[in-house]
Amino acid sequence: MKSFLHYSPSYDELTPEEKELLAQDVDLVEKAVKVSDQLNSKKVFTRNAHATSFGFVRGNFVPVQNEAGDFSEFLGGENLGVIMRYSHPNFLVNQGSGEYPVYGCSIKIYNKNVPVSAKFPLVNLPIFITNNVSKFLKIHIKANHFLIAKGKPFYPSFLQLPAMLGAGLKIFADKELFSILRNMLKALDIEKQFISTYDYHSVGCFRFGDRVMKVRLKPNYKQIIVKEAGLNQTELLRDYFLTNDLTLDFQVQMGISDKKTPVNNLLKLWKEKDSKFITVGKIVLPKQNITKYNTIEYENLSFNPFENSDELKPVGRMQKIRQDIYNKSIETRQSLNKKKAAL
Repeated sequence: MKSFLHYSPSYDELTPEEKELLAQDVDLVEKAVKVSDQLNSKKVFTRNAHATSFGFVRGNFVPVQNEAGDFSEFLGGENLGVIMRYSHPNFLVNQGSGEYPVYGCSIKIYNKNVPVSAKFPLVNLPIFITNNVSKFLKIHIKANHFLIAKGKPFYPSFLQLPAMLGAGLKIFADKELFSILRNMLKALDIEKQFISTYDYHSVGCFRFGDRVMKVRLKPNYKQIIVKEAGLNQTELLRDYFLTNDLTLDFQVQMGISDKKTPVNNLLKLWKEKDSKFITVGKIVLPKQNITKYNTIEYENLSFNPFENSDELKPVGRMQKIRQDIYNKSIETRQSLNKKKAAL
């Protein structure tokens, strides 16, 4: 019988220093979201990361019998819908087609009969810049200082750049420097293509009941994949779904041991020879007019994975620091956008 890696709260533990840095960062996240409407071409309060949305798409989730387990049991049944949001990780909303091709795809899988859902923020580059929680928080703190300064009239925000760059350069003073450099080369090797044709992965782990998993979304795209720097993802999404549908495999990769499938090493992928990807469901996106989702109600949607049931919550130290950041960001932007809409 195959052995699996089981969840332990110890995977999520933070040091006192990390908790102190996290508290500072959460306070700054709130302030950064409060000035985001002044910084974006889209005059709404946006997320403090993945602010640029290319579009939302709706569909259905069809469970598939598999050897990993019944995914639908954590969602209370098999009548499941899907909302997907394609995005760019920039702090600010960009216009046009000039973004670097690092993208996100957030998924909400929900039960149509009862108020139960699971949310998974995924990216097309499934590796991180560091395993050091303190270093990452210090970079994020400096980035938020820069955004807050940028939102103040007549404030020379460029004065914040040296501190932000300095915090970023400290990740190179790391015993895992080789892995960091290797991942940077992988990022430089990404070619721009239609946003729905990438594979999307979870950067970290999630629970799958009492076990640990990673997630992958793999599209079954039938057409020729065009790779071209000038692609406009918003227009491509709109035009594609007006005349085409798309199916995607929702897959899990189960943890098997701390050595072969480490939870808190985000610089390396789990090898498929150790743990293969298993399809636990099919996502079916029918043709539709996605422009009808260009509303503040959709922009205000939450894809916070910490709202999942305990059996599907994120796992790991780097994931843990996102919990308070996600909560504060969502709470702030939803409240401010509702007030703005009421005026």
